[in-house]
Amino acid sequence: MSEEQISLDRYFRAAWRAKWFILIITLATGGAIIYLGLREPTLYTAEALIEVGRVWKEPLEDTYTTAETANGGGFLQSLAQKIGVKTGYLKRSIQADTVRAGPRRAQYPILVRITATTESFDESMRLAQAVTDEIIARHDKLFEESIAPHRQQEQRLSERVRQAAGELALKLESELDQVRASNSSPTMTEKTHIIDSVAQGEVIRPSPWRRAAGYSLIAAFASIVVAILFDLFKSIQPSAPKSDQ
Repeated sequence: MSEEQISLDRYFRAAWRAKWFILIITLATGGAIIYLGLREPTLYTAEALIEVGRVWKEPLEDTYTTAETANGGGFLQSLAQKIGVKTGYLKRSIQADTVRAGPRRAQYPILVRITATTESFDESMRLAQAVTDEIIARHDKLFEESIAPHRQQEQRLSERVRQAAGELALKLESELDQVRASNSSPTMTEKTHIIDSVAQGEVIRPSPWRRAAGYSLIAAFASIVVAILFDLFKSIQPSAPKSDQ
């Protein structure tokens, strides 16, 4: 029999001798994970979809930037103070990401999704609505800043049309119509807004079984390693010298 086979047999014997230790650790780990998992509360989600506004087809802000801002500490800290909750609680409860469309290899963001997760539907919907309102209010300021030069241009053209005559007046009226259309057409210029309204999402119930199975396997493997190392440690301990009679 080769040395490798002897070593393997020794490891198997060490693990077999420690079988009750391994079994107890494995079951205890799995039981603890299941117990703790079942004590976790049921969670409820609420979602809101936001379309980022634009001025003359130019987005007020990149969709990814809006999502990152909503996840940012500064934004959440300011909002937490406004709605009377702790910043840490709001960070744990809110997640912003983008909704993308198009081919798999060339997808592009079209919406911002706000997901709130708490222990009640009412609270989740309240937080999702609060984040949505804050984003829209922030974008309203960006909208007014972006549209202001175009409104001024429209006003200047209107004054020039009233003062002009003949062919110049017709040309200015055509230009004015284009500016007015770009300033008011929803396909060209639109404020950031929520799609429909905040809606209830999924219910997340505690399900620790898969997690318990994974941790139990890890515990079993660790117990086997400990048993083998203990056996090796015992084998290399020097035997006590016999005393002279």
